[in-house]
Parts: sequence; structure tokens; C-alpha cells
Amino acid sequence: MMAPLRLLAIIAGLIFAAATCAGQGRADPAGEYPAAMRDLHRGNAEAVEKRFQTRSAEPAVAYLLGEAAALRGRSTADSLFARAAAAPSPVQALAAARRAEHLAEQGDYLGAEAAADRLARALEGKTDHPALDWLALGIAYRVLGRRTPAQFKDALSALDRAAQADSNLIEAHLRLGELFLAKYNAPDAKAAFATALRRDPDNGRAVLGQARVAQFEGSPVAFSLALRLAKAAPGLAGGPILLARTELDAESLDSADAMAGRAVGLDSLALEAWSIRATVALLRRDSAAYHQIEAGVAVRHRRPALFYAEVAEALARQRQYAEAAVIARRGVALDADDPSALTALGTNLLRLGQIDSGRAGIDRAFARDPYNLWNKNTLDLLDALAGYRTVGSGRFVFVAAPDEADLLALYLGPLLEGAYDSLAARYHYRPPTPIRIELYRRHADFSVRTVGLAGLGALGVSFGSVLAMDAPSARPVGEFNWGSTAWHELTHAFTLGASGHRVPRWLTEGLSVLEERRAREGWGAGPTRAFVAGWKGGRLNPVTRMNDGFVRPRGQADVIFAYYQASLLCEYVERSHGPEAILRMLAAFRDGASNDAAITAGVGMPVAELDRRFSEWMKTRFTDAAKGVGIIQDSTAAPGEIDQFLERAATLKQQGQPDGAIPLLERADRLFPDMADPDSPPWALAQLYDQKGQSAKAIEYLKRAVRLNESQYQASRRLGQLSAAAGDWGESLAAFDRAIFIHPYDPALHQEAAGAAVAAGDRARVIVERKAVVALHPTDRAEAWYQLAVAYRDAGDRESARHEVLRALEEAPSFEKAQTLLLELKAR
Repeated sequence: MMAPLRLLAIIAGLIFAAATCAGQGRADPAGEYPAAMRDLHRGNAEAVEKRFQTRSAEPAVAYLLGEAAALRGRSTADSLFARAAAAPSPVQALAAARRAEHLAEQGDYLGAEAAADRLARALEGKTDHPALDWLALGIAYRVLGRRTPAQFKDALSALDRAAQADSNLIEAHLRLGELFLAKYNAPDAKAAFATALRRDPDNGRAVLGQARVAQFEGSPVAFSLALRLAKAAPGLAGGPILLARTELDAESLDSADAMAGRAVGLDSLALEAWSIRATVALLRRDSAAYHQIEAGVAVRHRRPALFYAEVAEALARQRQYAEAAVIARRGVALDADDPSALTALGTNLLRLGQIDSGRAGIDRAFARDPYNLWNKNTLDLLDALAGYRTVGSGRFVFVAAPDEADLLALYLGPLLEGAYDSLAARYHYRPPTPIRIELYRRHADFSVRTVGLAGLGALGVSFGSVLAMDAPSARPVGEFNWGSTAWHELTHAFTLGASGHRVPRWLTEGLSVLEERRAREGWGAGPTRAFVAGWKGGRLNPVTRMNDGFVRPRGQADVIFAYYQASLLCEYVERSHGPEAILRMLAAFRDGASNDAAITAGVGMPVAELDRRFSEWMKTRFTDAAKGVGIIQDSTAAPGEIDQFLERAATLKQQGQPDGAIPLLERADRLFPDMADPDSPPWALAQLYDQKGQSAKAIEYLKRAVRLNESQYQASRRLGQLSAAAGDWGESLAAFDRAIFIHPYDPALHQEAAGAAVAAGDRARVIVERKAVVALHPTDRAEAWYQLAVAYRDAGDRESARHEVLRALEEAPSFEKAQTLLLELKAR
């Protein structure tokens, strides 16, 4: 924990009064104390120490020098705070509280709790405290909250009282923000830091708080706030820590290590900075450096379980889940009651599929800190997951809601069995089986499974042989393709395993998106107007900074661009250097190579040259499309010719003039024939021609619409219907298949697919579709079982047919068609 910055100029008057009352008799020449507080807010401990080094006997000065020493993580802070706490002054209680907190920051929890308890007992029972005493009580309660979590609420109440007693007491607002953020309450934390900044616009610690909230929320402003903090308050360790974490997430190990080293130089007790350096050493496989860092932490902290928890979570962000669990166990062994280490261990065991052991760790962590929202959410999720059904299918285990587990496994099983064989041949690697796939019917549950909190924007996540994703019921119809999402996540299992979980974010995501496109025609991301406009405006990242789009986006669009751009780079590498180039890259990452070295090992040229050639390839691919789209530069956007055509066509359609809209849409289509937007010209044209009764033209455009966008449910289903009417049963079945992998819950869709399969003579597919209807629990269950029995009979499986017709008769004993079929089966 970083030592807090302390108190504004308004408090300085009280400190000065304390020195006078204590008989020091010193004046405050030229506003010394306000200047000292400004220095501390910027992290300039040296200026404070230089100014007051000869006056440490004054209690108020001892307090200031204690804050300066604590800011740098120096052990001398303890004696300075003790000296300030020993003499009557307005900061006496505050100094005692800060001494207790500083002891806790060094791992002396027993000493810290004893000191905090003494202070709390001395202050409790009174309601007329000055603001500084309320502040001291809030700090003491937070120290005691480690042992008795209910006292976190007492801390919140005391800090509120401090802020009410003196609204200009910046420290109270900062402390409130930090406590809210520690308990996952980002909105209230943000409000508290904003209040501090209104009262002191240059307060470095408030900017740090805002940056941490933004990082917690995944906001793209986190990086810019961290840069602002590094310039405004260069003496605060929090700035380089935030930048180091961002660099580590971007897998820029050298930069992360340098920034973390700078933070340690500023504050030797900053465990997060030490943990980042340790994580870098582990990722570099530099065991000597890691053990040296471990030893350095042990000198400064008696029980650094938090250090191991931070290392574990940093490794998990690098997809090193097994290693993260090992490191977290060290923290638990050091302090079996530390909630952070227990959380890190439990969470990573869950990621490894060790559900019972993982839950045990989370249970223990939650008992130690019941205000940890991450753990509460995870336990609630595990309670819900206990009610899910597990369906085994070959090399896969599907875990889904009981009323849809059979339906989803019916389609995912065959799909992913084929995917496993295809990907194993491509990547020369076979992930351990069975592979566990959890399908969540609530997106919030999937989000909790992934990051402990609701609000994650992703569709799925892969921890290796454990995958989690949204079930198709988790999102509105047409928002995503659950078949291609499952293929995408399974690809991660292969690229993670082939690289020893060292593949960088851009490469594993790029390959997963590329594999989606290879899996089925029409699956995977394609070029949208926004992507081409971003490319045209120079919004994309070069090869050397491909990860920035994922971890340092300027907006949500940058993340979407990053996925598609990474897939294009992988496609280009394979086309120009062969599939072996990707395998060489994965092997190089597995062996510990840096990003640039691994790329060079794969393509046999410097990264700068690859970047140049890839840029040229992008030009040949998108220059024509770029002529019709607008441009995106930073946060600005300008419409293009295609946008104008689409807008005018939409207006004409609304005015009932479809014949006027068609030429405009056709012109837009010619300008950008590969447009993958949901509102692409082919989809609009297909609807217009369908309305005009021109089925052949409608089919022509529907085929293009579904091959451009994988989530076009209505287009896929209508193509199936029109193709069936035209007698093209193969195209009809393929279209219905696309629709099912977008939204599988309409029994009528499966009935249509079964009809097309009958006409096509695909008896196996008929059985699948009849099973799907049964799995959807229709109102007329007897009819559904009867139709499944007929499908089995037609396929020559009399035993299965007999089983299903008996189920129909159990449901409806007088069902004549079922009776007739049973007699027929017996006669045969």
C-alpha cells in the first residue's frame, strides 16, 4: 500500500498552532507549512525533509517529517510518528493512527492492530471530535478491519464525519475514495476523488485515485491519467506503478520493469511495484532476479502475502494460470488468513477447472473480508453453477443451464470435435482433455466467472482446457454467433498450449479470429465501414505496438479494430511466409523470446520490414473500399460517400419509394462489396427484392449478406426458406445451420431444418433437428418424441425408434400415430 499524502493548507494552520502550543514559539515564515503540504501532494518528500530537518523536535514538524519518510517507505517514519503522537497537539491522534498504518504496511499486523485498538478506545464514545480526530479514527478502524471486517463500515462512518466536520479536509475525501475503491465501489470512489480535486485541482493523490478508478473500470482514460500524474506529481510512486502495470499488460517487459523500478525507488514499501518486477523476472525465466526481489521484499515486509497475491494476479493477466496458483499458494502458506492471497489462489484454481478447491479458497477469503465484491459475486456464481447440468460429449464436457444443456451440447459437441482435430493438425499440439466449456445464460455470470465483476464486454474466455462463454440466450438475437465464439475460444486453448501460455495477446486473438473465418463460410470478423475509416485515418497500430489496441485503447472501437487487424496480420504472415511461420513464432514465445525476436524468428526479417510489407498489403486490400467511406482520426469522424448513399436509401424506404432506394444501395455495394456491417447493402437489397417478390434476386443478395456477417439471423433463416421453396435443399440446410448457430431456441426453425434435411436425404441431420425440438421442451412433447422416433426408423435404428415412441405413448397413451408406429416396429 502506498503511503498517503497528507493534508492541505487549511490543516497547516492547525499544525502551526500545535507547534506554538507545545512551546516551540516558532512563527510560520513565508507560509512554510502550506508549501510543505503542496510538496507532499506532489510526492516531493525531499523538499519537506530539507526544509524541516533541524526542527524535528516539534510535534507538528515530526508529523510532517513522518509523512515524508512514509512516502518513501522508510522505517524512520515509525519513530517520527511516535514522537508526534507523544505530545499534545491537533495532530496527536492522527500521528498515532498513521503510525499504526505504517506498521501494517511493513507487515507488523499485531503491532499495528494493537496501536490502532488503543487509539480507537481512546477516541470512541465521543461525538465532538475535531475533523482531524475523526480522520484518525477512520484510519484506525481501517487498520482494524483486517482482523474484524465489520470495522470497515466504522471506518467509512468516521471518514464521513471528518469530511462533515471540515469539508476542506482533503485527506478525508481521499481516504473515502480509497476505501470505496478497495471495496469495488467505483462510482462512490470516483465522486470522492472528484470532490478532492474540486477543492485542490493539483492534488496528485486525487489524480492517482481517478486513474486507479479508470483502470478498475477498464476505461481508456486510465493511461492518459497515469501520464498526467507522472508529470504533475513525479514523486508519487503511484504514477509509475500504473504505467508499469499498463506496460506489463501490453507485454512490454522492459518498460514495465523500468517503471516498476522507478516506483520502488520512490517508495520502497510499494508491494505492487515489487510484484511487477517479480512478475517480469518470472516471465523472463530469470529465477535469480526473482529470488533477489523476494529477498528485498522480505527485508521490508514481515508477512508479504499481498506481494504473492499481486504476483499471482499479474501472472494470471499474462495467462499463466497454473503458475499463478503456485505463487498464490506461497502467499497462503505465509499467511493463511490473508484474503488477497486466498482470493488469488481460489480464483486461479477455478480458472484451472478445480472447482471444489477453488471454492474452498474463495469461501475462506470471503469469511476474512465479506465486503469483497469479487468474492461475493464468485460465490453467488458458484451457487448458480451448482444447478447447471453437465453433459459429456467425447473430448468435451459442457456445463449449461439445465433446460438448454442438451440442446447446446447437441450442436457444440460435433462442431468442436471437428475443430479439435483441425486445430491439432494445424498447431501440432493437443490440449489436455476433457475440455470444460461453461455456457452462461446471463452475461453478468460469465463476466463474474472471468473477472469477478459484471460488465465485461467479451463473449468468451479461455483459460486453457477450461472455456467460459455466453450461451446464446445471454444476448439478444443477432448480437453474436455462439458457434464461431466457441471455435474462437477453443483456438486459444491450442495457441496457449503450443506457446506454453506465453503467446502475446495480439497473436492469440488474431489467430482465433482467423480460425473463425476458416471454420465456416461467413464466420469470423470482416471489414466494416468503421474499420476501413479507422485505417484510412491512421487509427491502427503498427506491428511493434499491436497489443496497444487491446490494453491501451482510445475508445471501444480501438479494441474491435485490434481483433480484426491482428487477424489480418496473421493471415498475411501465413500467406507470405507459410503456416510454419506461425508455428515458429509460437515456439519462440514458448522458449522465452521477446515479441520482436519471436516475430523475426517466424518471418525471417526485422519487425520494421514486416510492418512495412504488411502496410503495403493493407493498402492493396482496402484502398478501393476507403474511397467510399469516411475517416476516423482520434475521436473525430467524417461521413463518406457510402454513408450518404445508405442514409438516402433509408429515407426513400421510409417514404415508401423502394425503387428509388435500390440504385443507391447497389452503388454503395459496388464501392465496398466486402462490407461486413449488419446493415450492409446486400442485406438491405435482399429485403427489398423479397418484398417485390423477386425471389431469385433476393436469394442472390441473401447469400452475400450471410457470408459477410456471421450474426445475420433473419437473413440466414429467410435464405433457408427461399432456398427450400426453390428446391435447393443443400443451400437451405446450410442457411438454417447458420441461423441455429445464432439463435437455436425457435422450434419452428428446427422443424424447417428437419424438413429440408428430409428432402435432401440427410437422415442423420433429421435426427439432430428432431432431437433439438425435444430438447426445447415443446408443449406437444408426445408429437416431438413421435417425430424423433420416425427419424430413427427412417435411419434404420429400430431400437432407438422404439425407445422414443414409447416415450410418446407414456406422455399420450391414446396417441394413434405413435401406436401405429410401435406396431410397425414390432412387426418388423
